[in-house]
Amino acid sequence: MAQNSQTNTSTLFKRIIGNISGGDNQTLLVCIGGLHGNEQAGYNALEYLSKNLDKRLFNGHFVAIGGNLEALKAQKRYLQTDLNRIWLNDLIDNIPTDSEVAEYEELRQLIEVLRVIPHDTYKRRILIDLHTTSAPNGAFVVRTTTTDDTLAKLLEVPIIFGLDKKLEGTAMTYMEQWDYETFAFEGGTIGKENSANNLITGVWRIMQALQMTTQPIPNLEHTLGETIQNGVPSTLSCEYIHKVPQGSVFKMLEGFGNFDSIEKGQLLAHQDGKEIRSPYNGYILMPLYQDEGNDGFFVVK
Repeated sequence: MAQNSQTNTSTLFKRIIGNISGGDNQTLLVCIGGLHGNEQAGYNALEYLSKNLDKRLFNGHFVAIGGNLEALKAQKRYLQTDLNRIWLNDLIDNIPTDSEVAEYEELRQLIEVLRVIPHDTYKRRILIDLHTTSAPNGAFVVRTTTTDDTLAKLLEVPIIFGLDKKLEGTAMTYMEQWDYETFAFEGGTIGKENSANNLITGVWRIMQALQMTTQPIPNLEHTLGETIQNGVPSTLSCEYIHKVPQGSVFKMLEGFGNFDSIEKGQLLAHQDGKEIRSPYNGYILMPLYQDEGNDGFFVVK
């Protein structure tokens, strides 16, 4: 099996990347990749899984969905607004049809695809949202209230509690209403080959645990387990998000990676010419090293 999972990756992005079903296993696994268009590893991972899973050995139903297709084409996090911050009931019930906001149309299409899936025919429904981050060592799970911790622990990455409640309008939180067990799986750093490999390996482990396939996991080079082996706790709680107001100029200090230790009062960034310091001791998470986005950094402990 080839080590490089990212060769021949897509330039023509599809909403339905894969749809595999078979056997009598009453488990539905839905994965979304590329809700942020500059995070192509999630899309690539789902493309790889869809092509390489042996349908003859598959037992259950797997649906792989592409997220923000227009932003993926543009290789930007989003075009007008963050697609993973607008999964809100009021908006979804009344999505404008004539809006110039590209993400509204992306959201409408995603909801249509999800509604077509015959959820009620399955005893168990799981949704995993695949992402990557702009800083190093970015493999972790963002847990929700419906996450199965047994499955999440298979990924051998830190599990973050409470972050879901601090982020409004995410797909994973919205889909809890549809009786899905949900979580976000951050696979690593944007643009790094092993980020897609982390996502492939992790989802495949979960499929095996759910008895959806007996097919061996491909021998892809990955970094799952390294962060915990290096001393980061296996479970952490989100204590703080630094929000960047619209129009503000935010500049993270260079050199921070996910799960670097930080101290209360430590200088982390500058915003509109003012110093931004950590309000807590703990670990930094998702420091912002990209042009788009209004979450400057997170503190977990």
